[in-house]
Amino acid sequence: MRQIGNLCIAGIFAIASAGFAQYNMELTGVGDGVVADGVYVSPYVGTISQAGKTVYTGYMICDDFLTESYLDTPWNATETNAGAVGSSVKFGSSSDPLPKTGPSAGYTQQQDYDAVAWLANQLVDLPLSNPSPAVKLEQTDIAFAIWDIFDGATTNPDGGTLTWINAAFAAVKGGYVANNVEVFTASPLNASQEFLVVNPSVKASEASTPVLLGIDLITFFGLFLIFARRRRASA
Repeated sequence: MRQIGNLCIAGIFAIASAGFAQYNMELTGVGDGVVADGVYVSPYVGTISQAGKTVYTGYMICDDFLTESYLDTPWNATETNAGAVGSSVKFGSSSDPLPKTGPSAGYTQQQDYDAVAWLANQLVDLPLSNPSPAVKLEQTDIAFAIWDIFDGATTNPDGGTLTWINAAFAAVKGGYVANNVEVFTASPLNASQEFLVVNPSVKASEASTPVLLGIDLITFFGLFLIFARRRRASA
């Protein structure tokens, strides 16, 4: 009985840990190197790994202007789909609530994440390889629009952000849902900035599915044996 109980408890804890699966993230470059107001502008480039295996290499878009991240300095993160966020993401959580003023005022946490995800899609669709001055300006405006939605300010040095913010929320109010964007939130929360990944080649959440299925079966079998034995004992 003790062994079966321990098996069941271990299965339950394994499910809980898988639900908050950790991924290892690392920034490896600053994208096309565009700088505005003294900061590099998204998208950056980096890698995401799980259990020692790289699951994504490519663009990573920062939505967090106020936290620091550094090249070649890995950190752990959790993953959430931008179209269905909750308490695991940074902004709107109890430890980092959304600002009451600024571009995100009047919108829900989910609408804000849908809006920044819509902007992330626009950003990676730009011709970012050897960009022209006009493309660099759009890149800057979109990157700062993403930041401004969550920092409650207007920080873009050229003032072109608001047009993009209005377009993003118009798309959200028109029904846009950010299903093709994953949010990677540092764990602990301020260990690094939060990043968005558009159309990741391998969604990190998919890697846990076979493990979860196996644990579910083990846990179910353990519970079944416990209840069966209790029923025999009470008969």
